[in-house]
Amino acid sequence: MPMRRICLVLACIAALVLAGCGFHPRGALVVPDSVGPVKVIGSDPYSPLTLTLSHALTRAHAQPATDPKAPSATLRIVSETWDQQPLTINAHAQATEYYVTYVVKFAFTAADGKDIEPLQEVRLQRDYAYDIANALGAAQEQQTIREEMQHDMAAAIMRRIGIALRHVQP
Repeated sequence: MPMRRICLVLACIAALVLAGCGFHPRGALVVPDSVGPVKVIGSDPYSPLTLTLSHALTRAHAQPATDPKAPSATLRIVSETWDQQPLTINAHAQATEYYVTYVVKFAFTAADGKDIEPLQEVRLQRDYAYDIANALGAAQEQQTIREEMQHDMAAAIMRRIGIALRHVQP
């Protein structure tokens, strides 16, 4: 019984400390109606990043731009590049670890052409072990890492857009 009370007291103290320091959950991004319809333009309209960002904006209550002639806010993916370098090499000159870099440059403009988020670069980096004896599994692992990095990239871009949208006048 005393252990239960100690845990309860510690939980209350932790809650008070977190509340006192100003911590609060980030919350979901909501695109204000004043932004208007939003479209995502990438070099490849079917790239996983472009599709993920389109879905993320829809979840953020952004109106999709359905009329191509009507003015709309634009999230433009200017470039999307991947680089993979060997990180470690074994005694037989075979790579056993790789270092992957994913770089995306993007800009977010309002329907009137003003920058909401000027051209920015987001860079993600990961390393992973490559098992030469299990090349088929390693290829699947590479694909999984790329998919996770694309998901993380979309989340990073949406966070930056969310910060920029705080300054947009309703």
